[in-house]
Amino acid sequence: MKYVLFLLITTSSLKFLYSQDNCNSTKVYANKKQTEFDTRFNSIDKIKSSPKFKGGEKKLTKLIRENLKLSDVAKSQVFNLNFQFTITCDGEIVDVKQIGDQKMDNWTNISEVIQTTKGLWTPAKENGENVNCIYFQKIFINGSNYF
Repeated sequence: MKYVLFLLITTSSLKFLYSQDNCNSTKVYANKKQTEFDTRFNSIDKIKSSPKFKGGEKKLTKLIRENLKLSDVAKSQVFNLNFQFTITCDGEIVDVKQIGDQKMDNWTNISEVIQTTKGLWTPAKENGENVNCIYFQKIFINGSNYF
């Protein structure tokens, strides 16, 4: 009986410790559907889940378009704004960056806009546990609409 009780306590403790370590893990995933055809994400493990913005993706895109500021150079361009960031297992936003052509790195304030969404994210899940996961999006921008 003592042996069974010991196994039960040990198993429960290990599950608790694993779930705690999982949230503190540095491992980062990417959503399979969102990134499967983009070679920039080939080295990252894929999962079916993705971080969710409260209000949905359309609301996020609208928020970005309404708050995005473009440099003078960008205002004369038509381009895809590709960006990514990680939503951590505890819902924090980290590693926001514009990806793609480096000449566009300073064309927008996308990093600042994304930071305004702090507290509005639900982390991705893998095997029932919150995990760190990259969120990737691209938005078509016609710079002449931002004068």
